[in-house]
Amino acid sequence: MITARLAKQAMEHEEGMNHLWVRFELPQAGSITDIRLTLDLPQGVHRSTNLNGCPETDCGVILLGDSPEDHDVFLELYTEEAAACGRKELGIAVEYKDGETEVRAVQSISLELKAEDDAEDWPVDEEVIERIKALQCRLQDRAAEREREFVILPPIVRQRSGDFADWEKKYRIDYSFSQK
Repeated sequence: MITARLAKQAMEHEEGMNHLWVRFELPQAGSITDIRLTLDLPQGVHRSTNLNGCPETDCGVILLGDSPEDHDVFLELYTEEAAACGRKELGIAVEYKDGETEVRAVQSISLELKAEDDAEDWPVDEEVIERIKALQCRLQDRAAEREREFVILPPIVRQRSGDFADWEKKYRIDYSFSQK
């Protein structure tokens, strides 16, 4: 039900950065509502808000709405201060309501924290990188569309010869004042 992949299997234990792709599939039958995603991060590993732009609670729970479709969520993980090196586990939980029943699925993924000196030749998952780039392009396109929604057009100014048609003489306010 939950598939999680890291852009790099290892990350610098101090001032390091990585990306996590979480994909989950929900059953098509039933009335699925209130889908939530939570992450349990090891000591010293932090995350920014989700890259998808989904709303989050103050506790860091990602609210995904009521759609029973497959979901992809992208997160940026980072370390600030030196964290303990070694293999760490990230816990991922998807919770939702199926009618009156509350369902919880849990998955974990390993992340190796290493010193920067050991950073050579860490394999990179290209599919995760490509999906993050595609997401960023989609978000930029949406932002550009929102910017285009409100377009201010300059007034159209036409030069006139001073002659008015009969219907203009009848309805134009400035004609009636200037001709008296």
